[in-house]
Amino acid sequence: MAVREPALLRGLRRGISRGYRPSGTWRRPVVYLGADGTATARPPAPPVAVPGAPSFAFVLPTHLRRYDEAGHRSWFRDVLAQFAGPVGTGAQVIVMVGMQWMRPEEEAEAIGRLRSLAAETAGHDAVHFIGLSLPGPGKPATLNAGIAVADEYDLTAVGWVDDDIRLEPGCLAAMIEDFVRGGCRGAVGGTKVPHARKYATSRLLHRLKALTATATNYPHGCCLLVERAVVSGGIPDRYLCDDGYVCFRLLDPEAADPLRHLRLVPDARCHYEVAGPAGQTGRRIRRLLLNHVIYLADWSYPVSRHYFRSILFSGMWPLTDLDRSVGLRHGAAKSAIKWIYFCWFGRTAAELWFRGLFRCPLRQVQWAEYVAPDSPGAAGSPLTEVSA
Repeated sequence: MAVREPALLRGLRRGISRGYRPSGTWRRPVVYLGADGTATARPPAPPVAVPGAPSFAFVLPTHLRRYDEAGHRSWFRDVLAQFAGPVGTGAQVIVMVGMQWMRPEEEAEAIGRLRSLAAETAGHDAVHFIGLSLPGPGKPATLNAGIAVADEYDLTAVGWVDDDIRLEPGCLAAMIEDFVRGGCRGAVGGTKVPHARKYATSRLLHRLKALTATATNYPHGCCLLVERAVVSGGIPDRYLCDDGYVCFRLLDPEAADPLRHLRLVPDARCHYEVAGPAGQTGRRIRRLLLNHVIYLADWSYPVSRHYFRSILFSGMWPLTDLDRSVGLRHGAAKSAIKWIYFCWFGRTAAELWFRGLFRCPLRQVQWAEYVAPDSPGAAGSPLTEVSA
């Protein structure tokens, strides 16, 4: 039986929702490049379809200053290596690299960078390459450009992989195989393996995440494959968090397993680094909290209630159940940490509610990328080693 939303909570959620009114759009002009390096205003012709075989697009969002040219080529070769062996049963794979630039004078360099990556696909007959050059910032802009191509080609599914993680061998192939076994429905994601950076903030959050496991039991946007129908038409301009959009679309709180359409693949492991310098981490946490608050305010009450109680703040006793899975002490510590996070969450929700009340809504959620000072263009670099 569906749970009825209290009138006070319904009014609160509506007020919070009014407190955010984005002024921008994720629809950006795109220049497309084929495997031969030719730049066009329209996507190149799709590859010849294999009758009866599923087709997949993997979008690789990055930007011009993330790496230098050699770094981008090394990163892209690592992704291509994921498709060195057989993938599925005759599955067709299209790899789209989205190269964002921040100033108009950088567009020509971005197109040149994509041409150098297209050259890396020589000899990879199983992979069809498409380059996307577009203005940034904002990952959803690149994803929407890739989703538009997947819609035009009528592909089975679309996935994306961040440019600051390391995929273990066979990660993407394992995701495809699991997705096909599941009838090409819903979404699957890689199993994330966290690592601490050298910063004290990173080491602290690494320990806290290991204790609380906040919102980690569904596919995350760093490595995700989703049925195209779920994201067809793109991520709405209102939302910055791509995996949040997929999660809220597919959560089924009325089912025995509400996450039945959202699966993590144990054999598909990807490694990432937790947080960064304190200032950057603070901006990142604010962005995450705003994303949580906006989705919880916008979505249907049953979905929002389940996400709040069973995913985001699970184990926050007495508001939710106490986690006794590994002992009372662990459960109490987890609850205390969740309450601290909830206070920060409540402050963010109150900000949007007051903004809605006084008709001065937030117009933009600041993009927050972790920046390594020793990388090209002061942008982060991927994991080069995996600690034990």
